[in-house]
Amino acid sequence: MKRGLTLLVLPVLASVLLAAAPADELRLEPLREAIITDARAADPASIAFDRTTTAVRRGPGIKERTVTVERWDGKRWALVSVNGKPPSASNLKTFRKATAATPVPGYHRMATLMAAASDIMVDGDGRKVLKIPVLPPGTVRTDTGDISSHLSGEAVIASNDGKPYVMRLKVRARENFKLNLLIKVTNFEQISDYRLGPDGRPRLASQSADSKGQMFGFSGGQTDEVVYAYR
Repeated sequence: MKRGLTLLVLPVLASVLLAAAPADELRLEPLREAIITDARAADPASIAFDRTTTAVRRGPGIKERTVTVERWDGKRWALVSVNGKPPSASNLKTFRKATAATPVPGYHRMATLMAAASDIMVDGDGRKVLKIPVLPPGTVRTDTGDISSHLSGEAVIASNDGKPYVMRLKVRARENFKLNLLIKVTNFEQISDYRLGPDGRPRLASQSADSKGQMFGFSGGQTDEVVYAYR
């Protein structure tokens, strides 16, 4: 009698567990495609913003703090100020090189990033997270080149009226790597936060980045805090 009861309970228990499993809610493809479609509709030519970057560079006997304000008007970049002063010729040269090599930041870039997402999970706060094992080429560039292949990412998903969007993108180093022939990067982490604008569409609000490395046996690093103000 007890054995028969056990056999009856097991199928019932299995059906309950299957019903409770979030298989439909954790399907990667429809969630990823919904975000990609929305991101493709975001046109960088339709937005204008000021980007303020506070960079702190650290090293043996060195601690430099630089505040840079840049402006995107929907068509072109302008360097507004460096440490509260008009930019020098050297500042402008560096700025033009950097903006020419780097795509305009914004939610539109999620289209390329999410195409590389290959897994989905739920974090400790019950939020869906899309995992990117290797960032697509051109995602993260430095003044010396593209470091995307050394990085992985996680996109934390939120919802607005049932429509999913990326609220936070975390990018970190998959491994130690050489930035150039002299610098070995031992840590890199960047966090980008997205907020809903007045039109209900997500847009890049802030970024923070921390990097550490070694050169000639000495350790150093840089921290960047970036704020976007839309006009």
